[in-house]
Amino acid sequence: MNHKHHIIPKHMGGTDDPSNIIELTVEEHSQAHLMLYEQYGKKEDLCAYYMLSGKNKDPEFIKSRASIGGKASYQKRIEQGTSHLGYLGAELSEEQKFNISSSGGKIGGKRNAESGHMREIQKLSDCSAAGKKGSETCRKEKKNSFFDPVLRQKASVNGGKIQGKINAESGHLKKICKLSKRNTGMFWITNGTDSKLIRPGEIIEDGWRKGRVQKAKV
Repeated sequence: MNHKHHIIPKHMGGTDDPSNIIELTVEEHSQAHLMLYEQYGKKEDLCAYYMLSGKNKDPEFIKSRASIGGKASYQKRIEQGTSHLGYLGAELSEEQKFNISSSGGKIGGKRNAESGHMREIQKLSDCSAAGKKGSETCRKEKKNSFFDPVLRQKASVNGGKIQGKINAESGHLKKICKLSKRNTGMFWITNGTDSKLIRPGEIIEDGWRKGRVQKAKV
C-alpha cells in the first residue's frame, strides 16, 4: 500500500495541491521524512520517520513528540491570551502580564470547579475529617498499634528513635547535659494528692508511695 507524501511538508507551509503530493511506499515515506529532518532539522519530520518505521517507542521519538506537543500548547495559549510569556515575541508590560495570568487562573479555576476537582481538594485539606476517617477504619479493622501489642511496641521504639534523632540534631541533648545534676538519684513519691522528690535513703512516710500524681491540664 502506497502513502501520499507532501513534498513540502504542511508544517513548513506545504499545501494539499496535487503538484505537492507524490505516492511512496511505507519504507520510502519514512526515508523521505528522515532526509527532510537531516536537511532542515524539523522534529515533525523526525517523529514521522519514527512512526513510519515502527520505532514509536524509541526514547528520542517520545522526547521529540513531547517537545512538539509543548510548543503547540504554548502557541495555543498565546492565541487564546492565557500566556504571559509573550505574543509571538512581543514585549509585554507588567500590567498586561498580570491580566493574562489572572485570566488563565480564572479559566483553570472554572474548569476545576466544573469537574469537581476542587471538592476533592477540599476533602483532602480537611485534616480533622481525614483523621477521624482513618481512626474509624483502624478501629473497625483492628490493625493499628492501639489494638496490636507487637505493633504498639514497634511504634514506641520507632517514635523514640525519631525523637532522639530530633533532639540530637537540634542540640537539645547538649543543653540537657549542661543542666545541674543536683537531682541525680532522687525520685518522686505521692500520697495520692501531692507529689514530692526525696533523696535515696530517706524514709517514705506512712500514706506515701513511689510515683507521681499527674495533674490534668486545664
